[in-house]
Amino acid sequence: MVVTYHRRGLDRLQKFFLYLILTDWFLLIITALKMESLNFFYGSVIAIMLFFYNLFLAHLCRIRARRAEDTYLIYPVVLGAFISFLLVSYFFVLS
Repeated sequence: MVVTYHRRGLDRLQKFFLYLILTDWFLLIITALKMESLNFFYGSVIAIMLFFYNLFLAHLCRIRARRAEDTYLIYPVVLGAFISFLLVSYFFVLS
């Protein structure tokens, strides 16, 4: 038997989660713009922090999408994680 989830009223957790996704994209844009001026130590610290932030966001997205049927949230999170991977790869290969 499938259990359905019905929302009542505003969902503040949903709004907070969307702000976390926007923060991820904002951090990725800033990292992409400042990538050339970073030395190796700061670049690797930022890369590790972005990795853990995207891992945390993907974990929250998996929990949220399974529970509330918000599967549309998966796409910007996965795309952000992929772009983060490309930025980290670009930094470590060209540095």
